[in-house]
Amino acid sequence: MTDIDASPDEDSGDNSKPSQSDTAGQPGGMRALLSSPGVKFIMIGFISVALLIPTLLVWGLVEERGRRAEEVSSGIARGWGGPQVLNGPYVAVPFEVNRNQTIDGRIIWQTATEWALLMPETLNVESRLVTEERRRSIYSLPVYNAKIAVSGRFEQGMIEDLRQIEGKPDLDRAMLVMSIADITGIRSDAGVRIDGGPLLPFEPGMKAISSLMPASPDPYTPPARLDSGVNRSIGRTLLESGFAFGIDLSLNGSRSFSIAPAGQTTHVSAEANWPHPGFEGLFLPDEKAIDAQGFSAKWTIPYLARGVDRVVSGSVMPLSSSLMSINMVEPVKFYQVVARTLKYSIGFFSVVFLAVFIIELKSVRKVHWIQYVLTGLALVVFYILLLALAEHTGFEIAYLFASFATTGLIAAYVGSVTSSFRRGAILAFALGAAYAVMYLILREDEYALLAGALISFVTIAATMFSTRNVDWSGAARRA
Repeated sequence: MTDIDASPDEDSGDNSKPSQSDTAGQPGGMRALLSSPGVKFIMIGFISVALLIPTLLVWGLVEERGRRAEEVSSGIARGWGGPQVLNGPYVAVPFEVNRNQTIDGRIIWQTATEWALLMPETLNVESRLVTEERRRSIYSLPVYNAKIAVSGRFEQGMIEDLRQIEGKPDLDRAMLVMSIADITGIRSDAGVRIDGGPLLPFEPGMKAISSLMPASPDPYTPPARLDSGVNRSIGRTLLESGFAFGIDLSLNGSRSFSIAPAGQTTHVSAEANWPHPGFEGLFLPDEKAIDAQGFSAKWTIPYLARGVDRVVSGSVMPLSSSLMSINMVEPVKFYQVVARTLKYSIGFFSVVFLAVFIIELKSVRKVHWIQYVLTGLALVVFYILLLALAEHTGFEIAYLFASFATTGLIAAYVGSVTSSFRRGAILAFALGAAYAVMYLILREDEYALLAGALISFVTIAATMFSTRNVDWSGAARRA
């Protein structure tokens, strides 16, 4: 028997088409695979994440400029007056007390001086704040001069109140004390009128008495002790009979103005020509009115609401954390707002890239991944432009200009890449809508999460609908 060899014409391997796996291994097939919509979509995701690196650098720039602005503001405050806090007046009475301590196993008795603080029966504070903005270079700080009238009365019975304090009171050394946070802001000869009599000048300092600055936002940082204030000796006679008092102050300050409800019943009224007040503290105003010319507000704090007895033992003034505070809020703290826009950057990049990707799918000409990178860098430059302009024009004008410039640049670029003016106009509309929505989110904190959730849902739904017929693998193109 003879072997029959297959002829070359019967070799099917010479004329058959290459398989899909063979094609993918060839250079042309690899290029087709890399240009497929699925791979392009993954690359866009990587580009979005990579853009976080320059975005973090911009964030650092915003923080650095914000610290610089804070340093300049602090310099203005040092020359004018810092945040002011008034606490008092109180009647401070020293006590001689016997205290013991153990030294080398022996009990040693010593005489120590401790203090009791008496609060007025009634306290009325009327304040009129004249505000202005002080500038240094491109930075500004709201400052004020406060005309303050403090009046009230210490009733009879103070001697009886002091009997509950351990020790022997030295009534001849009793004094009237009032804490003022930044005493360098006093702009008048401060004094007190007793029972409508002549003006008795205050002495600087509070001797052994101190107060506390308002609590720090950091719960682990204890409040700082404050020793600045004024005092006036009053003696035994006024303690026995009680007395009315009146204090007039002209006080410079900045950023905020706070009052402690030192009276057993405290009435406070304040008005200013600043249209952007922020009312904070433990007690909010009972009445307030705000318009373009300024604001007015009134508080009434009854004895029981304070939760503090009318006489306390110790050398630290009470009620330092129970304040009525008015913040001179700047219309836009743009460093904080620019930092907040950066928090939405990754979502914003994704929305814009999805819009460009959908436009690319509908276009004959394709967008190279380098062109996606350039588009993303233009979006990053938006934040730098926003920060630089906001320091000179304010946030609203800066946001309007930066968003228009960035929208025009990206829309013109993508329209040129795809050779379609119409597609560039569509992208311009999408970018403008995105910037408008982000501005609304920044202005309305309460609805930021809801708006972000709705935008995310609409974006992914539009993407799914627009790409429902897309050949993500590009197999039809390679076939």
